[in-house]
Amino acid sequence: MKEIYASMTIILFLLSCSNGKFKENRIEQNVTISNTEDYEYDIGSLGDEEGAGIQIQAKHSEISEYKRDFSNGENIYRYKPTSGYVGRDYVEIRINSGSNGASPSTEITIIEITFNVTE
Repeated sequence: MKEIYASMTIILFLLSCSNGKFKENRIEQNVTISNTEDYEYDIGSLGDEEGAGIQIQAKHSEISEYKRDFSNGENIYRYKPTSGYVGRDYVEIRINSGSNGASPSTEITIIEITFNVTE
């Protein structure tokens, strides 16, 4: 009986530790652009302890970058397809937010952008 009680206590403890650790959101964007256009996605403001980065890089791009400007608080993802490319491209951007400065981020947002590149 003690073994069952100990096992249940451990299981409940592990479940309580994992619940609420962080929340993950996904945002899907479908964008149609010509192969001569640039595209910008405004990530919005992030705190000093928060950040973003490219999780899956676009494969058919001249420019696929995340820029953070601490002076004005801008967080922008920029994309420009490879010259002459026509087809689909994809990028994933991961945003870590919800940090209070003393602990890790509690909110993860994944932005999935599918580009339909035309002539």
